[in-house]
Amino acid sequence: MSVTHAEHFEDNATDAATFFKRRAKVGVLLLILTDGMMVIAAVFSFLYLRALNTSGAFKPATEHAPPMAGGLIVALAVVVGAVVFRSQVVASARSGNDPGVRSGLVLALLLAFAALVVQVWAVATGSSFPAPVHGYASVVMLLGAIGLFHMFVTLVVTLLLAGRAIRGLLGGRTYPLEVAGYWWYYVAGVAVVTWLLLTFV
Repeated sequence: MSVTHAEHFEDNATDAATFFKRRAKVGVLLLILTDGMMVIAAVFSFLYLRALNTSGAFKPATEHAPPMAGGLIVALAVVVGAVVFRSQVVASARSGNDPGVRSGLVLALLLAFAALVVQVWAVATGSSFPAPVHGYASVVMLLGAIGLFHMFVTLVVTLLLAGRAIRGLLGGRTYPLEVAGYWWYYVAGVAVVTWLLLTFV
């Protein structure tokens, strides 16, 4: 009787762990989906308004593209952070290498902090458009605000995970790191697309 009870308890614990893992993955993927719809709307609004710019009303001569260097630094920092998450953090978690997880999270945290600081600087220096604000300036400020949101969320999530890993509170669970990796990969892609859009289009 006691053996049956122990097996039943173990099955329930396994089912609960599987449920939390699936719930976390679905939640992050839904967040990425909804955020991605907003990003796609902003990008296609930019392209649509630019295509209609027959009289120069969308981007007057007084409005210039934001500094190229800021967006490039942000994109590189987030791409490197995503690579670190994929190649070190998640891989170390799956192999049970706790020191590798901790060092990878600290490195990703530093990259996220650097990206946020540069994003704040880029928005502050690249969004000073003269009045009246036209369509181009509006889209640039919108994309800058989206970038700030992405960098802030990335920094907070990585900070929480790094804190838990340093204190040994992850308990061998890999799914929090895996789902955080999904967000890192998504933000890296958006940062690259945004930089290419504002620099070359």
